[in-house]
Order: sequence, then C-alpha cells, then structure tokens
Amino acid sequence: METFFENLIPLIAVTGIFIVIPLLVFRAISRRRELELQHKTVAGGELVELADRLEKRIDTLERLLDVEAPGWRQKHHDQH
Repeated sequence: METFFENLIPLIAVTGIFIVIPLLVFRAISRRRELELQHKTVAGGELVELADRLEKRIDTLERLLDVEAPGWRQKHHDQH
C-alpha cells in the first residue's frame, strides 16, 4: 500500500505538469482572444453608429445651407 502512495505523488505531479497546466493556459488564452474579439465587435458597432449619426448631421446641415445660402454648393466646388 505504501508503494501505491509513493507512486501516486509523481503520477499526480506529471499529470498536473503535462495535462492540467497546459489546459489552464490554453483556456486562459482562448478566453482572452474571445474577449478581444467581443471588444472589437462592440467598438466596430459603435463606430458604425457614430458614422450614421454624423451622416445625418451633415445631411441636416446641407439642407439648412440650401435654404439659408442657395448656391453654396456651387461656390464650394468652385473654390476647390
């Protein structure tokens, strides 16, 4: 019985070193990549939303300029 426990400790150590630790490291790396991907997706969605809002503002400003200063487009294009 004593040799069983003497052999069990190295078996547990080897299993931990070659199986458990690599699995934990792999899990941590996978989780980190998943979180980075989620962050990029959220940031990308926020950028699209911001671009849409800015486009609406520009459209509104152009409509206001069309009413307040007719011909502003022609003047602007002549300068460039």
